[in-house]
Order: sequence, then structure tokens, then C-alpha cells
Amino acid sequence: MLRPCVRRPFVASSIALGLLLLLLLAPAAMHAAEPPLTRARVADLARAAPSARVATAEAGVARAATSAAGVLSLENPVLTGMGGVRLNPDGSKPAAAEASIEWPIELGGQRGGRITAAKAEQRAAEIQAEDGRRRVLLAALLQHALVLRDERQVQLARARVALAERLHAAAERQRRAGEVPEVDVALALLQKGRDVAAAKAAEGTRDADRAALLALLGLTSPGAQSLPVEGPLVPPGEPPALASSLGEVERRPDVGAAEASVGAARARAERERSARWPTVSVIAQVEHDDGANIGMLGLAVPLPILNANRAGAATAAAEIDVARARADAARAGAVGQIHQLYARYRATKEALQALAPTATLMEQAAAISARGYELGEKDLASVLLVRREVIETEAALLEAEHAHAAAKIELLVAAGRALR
Repeated sequence: MLRPCVRRPFVASSIALGLLLLLLLAPAAMHAAEPPLTRARVADLARAAPSARVATAEAGVARAATSAAGVLSLENPVLTGMGGVRLNPDGSKPAAAEASIEWPIELGGQRGGRITAAKAEQRAAEIQAEDGRRRVLLAALLQHALVLRDERQVQLARARVALAERLHAAAERQRRAGEVPEVDVALALLQKGRDVAAAKAAEGTRDADRAALLALLGLTSPGAQSLPVEGPLVPPGEPPALASSLGEVERRPDVGAAEASVGAARARAERERSARWPTVSVIAQVEHDDGANIGMLGLAVPLPILNANRAGAATAAAEIDVARARADAARAGAVGQIHQLYARYRATKEALQALAPTATLMEQAAAISARGYELGEKDLASVLLVRREVIETEAALLEAEHAHAAAKIELLVAAGRALR
């Protein structure tokens, strides 16, 4: 009879323990299921990054201004009331009161000018936001390539540490056998210390650049630090031809934003010119005086003599020339940037092609040299000399590959092509 009573608390405690373990392990399991930070995923995350949201929110300010531009008048109706007594010659003091309302009516198409200007400014703001998102995308992709380069540097540094440990072990073994002097052990140990320090520095650089990438993408959770960064350093595919990119200059967001700013400046100038017209107020007045009720209707017409918004109109007209100059500068800068990117792309590609065949030779030279020292066929000085040349060539090859990757990424983003 006691067995069911004992089993039930045991089952309940087991279920509670299982739920607790599930809650503790769920975040780690969910995070482990997240895909790595490939170039395509970085591009997707960049579209919703904090900096991209800032650009979108700034465009929302212009949309809000457009929704409020259609008011009937910038001036509000004015309600006036006055009261008092009339002092008559016969000594009587009847009550007197007066109430009036002034309703403004804009002339000269001021309301239409405001709406047109607001819509033009909204269009310019939206294109500028698109250009801002493009800049965020470019920064994220370049940072991703930087982290990939750092990962390769860490791998090279660790391989050098392994080779240094191998040389140090060989030097120790040959010293004990009396085949090499003590200085070989000291040199091997010094080289090992330098390689270990270089590996630690490479790891620190990688972690710092990874943190910058995660911050740019808005991945601030502690578990995001363990997300792997994967993908080829140089993105696949070929950029469009130079003539094709030059023919699509007008479709670039920065050039489009500059052209939209010209349209916005012209709309503002039209708005300021329409503001030279006065705002007429229709006045309705009711008066009670000495027992009589008096109603009046009239107009209040400002005379645009002293100030016909000349300063605003002149400034807005001058801003058209400024916007046009900026648009021409943006177009010329875009054309120059395309030529610059293509020149860098070709130069880095040729440099990488010249260094690429040395990768296999470097591995062979380092392995043969180290093996020769282990067999007693080479001295340590010649091995370290070969190793230094290998290290410099490896660094040059990696830097050439990273430079080519950066140039290609900038060229593909400028051409509006998707990256994988």
C-alpha cells in the first residue's frame, strides 16, 4: 500500500528536474541551432542592423512631415471676447460685450506648395535612407571579410607554433645527442616564444574584429560571441562589366538621393514663392451695446509691402543651385568611384594570381627544411631563414587575398549585386 505513495513523489520530482534541465539547456540548444555568420546571413542581418534602422527612422520623420503638410492653414483661428459697461450721460451703466472670430484663408496656393515640397523631401529622405542602408551593408560585409582574414591568420600562427615546437623538440633531442650546440636550443626556444606571442596577438585581433562585426549587426547577446564566421574570403562570381556599371550610375542610391534633393529644393522654392501671398482672415463679430445687438462680417487683409517673404524666396532659389551642384558632384564622384574600384579590382586580382602558385611551394619548403634539420642535414640558421621567407610570403599572400576580397565586395555592392 505504501509503494504508490512513494512512486508518485518520485515521478513528480523527476518531471520537475527534467523541466529544469530543459529550461537551462534550451538557450544553448537554440543558440547551437542558429546558422553561422556566412556572407549571405551577414547581408540579411545588415538590413535590420541598428544603423540601418536609424536610416529608416530618419525617413519616417519626412513621412510624418508629409502627413501634416495638408492642413488648411498654418495660422489658427482667433477667438476674441471683450466685456464691460457703457457710461451714459444720464448716469446709467448698461452692460456691453463683444465677441469675434477670425478664420484664416491662405491664398496663392500655399497649401499645395507645402504638400508638394513635403512629398519631394520625403522622396529624397527615403532614397537617402536606402543609401544609408547600402553603406551599412558594405561596412558589415567588409568587417565580415576582415574576420575571415583574421581566422586565416590565427590558423597560420598556430601552424607556425606547431612547427616551432617541432624544431625546439628536434634541437633538444640533438643537443642531448651532442650533435648541435646549446645555442640551437636557445634559438629554437626564442622562435617558439615569438610564435606563441604572435598567435595570441592574432587571436586577440580576431576576437576584437568579431566583436565589432557582432555590434554592427546588433547581435549583443553573450551567446552570439560563439557564432562561427564562415565562408570564402573572396566572394564568388564576377562583377559586371565596366560599361554596364557606368550605364547604371543614375540608379545608384547616392546619385538618386542627390537628384531627389534637387527636386525637393525646387519644391521648397515654389513653396516660398507662394508664401509671398497674404493670409486673409474672415472676421465675424457680434456686439451687444446699450441693449442693441450688432452683427458684423469683414476681412483682414495683410499688405505684403514690408515683408513679402523675399528672403525665404531668394534663399530657396539659391538652394536649387547648391542642390544641382551637389547632384553633379555626386554623379561625377560615382563615375570616378567605379573607375577606381575597377582599377583596384584588376590590380588586386593580378597580384593574387601572381602569388597564388607560391602557396604550395611555401608548404613544401617549410616541411622539407624542418625535416632536414630533424635528420641532421641542415643547420638551424638555414631552417630559420627559410621559415622567415615562408612567413613573409604567407602574410603577403593573405594580405593580397584580403585586398582582392575587399575590392570585389565594394565593386559588387556598388553595382547592387547580391553576395554569397
